[in-house]
Amino acid sequence: MNTSIKNPNNAFKRCIYQAFAILTSVILLGYSFNGTPGFFVFLFIGGWLSWTFVEYCVHRFLMHELILPKEKKNIFNHQRHHQHPEELDVKPIHRLGIFIVFLVILTISIRLNNSFTIFAGFFSGFLFYNFLHYLLHQPFCRYLLPQIQRNHILHHTRYPNHGYSFSTSLWDTLFGTLPPKDAKISTRMQEHFFHKSTKKIL
Repeated sequence: MNTSIKNPNNAFKRCIYQAFAILTSVILLGYSFNGTPGFFVFLFIGGWLSWTFVEYCVHRFLMHELILPKEKKNIFNHQRHHQHPEELDVKPIHRLGIFIVFLVILTISIRLNNSFTIFAGFFSGFLFYNFLHYLLHQPFCRYLLPQIQRNHILHHTRYPNHGYSFSTSLWDTLFGTLPPKDAKISTRMQEHFFHKSTKKIL
């Protein structure tokens, strides 16, 4: 998973600056609605967006374009996941546990109705990611999230340095890492991704 650019640290800094401006704007907008339902909604969305950015950065800058002092090819065991995409470390029992924790956090955030809501939104992103990553590796997801699954298949096969996001295409779009629009997904690519023969779906 070597870097595709000469200086990933500079790219990482640019991403941080741009994302900080966006996330701060959303959260400040939430505080401007203090005393209304908009307060909870915008803080929750701000927290969720914060998770999606963390998700993007971890995937891009730690698993692919390594910004660590020494290259670690097996960090997070991500290279194996690319070689064997059908193998997912998170099990159903783990997802159930995360969901239960989320319900507790959501209940607390509703009762408090304060800045804790940002954390609730952030944790909801983590919860959604754990379910979404499983779905993206299932053929039927083409009916639910065709564009995001397309990006993920291309990321696993022909364009490993594109399509870093799972939860939203926002950051890939903003930072220029979306797979090419005209990229085609072959039957062989799908067979590798789903680890079995399957009809052409995209």
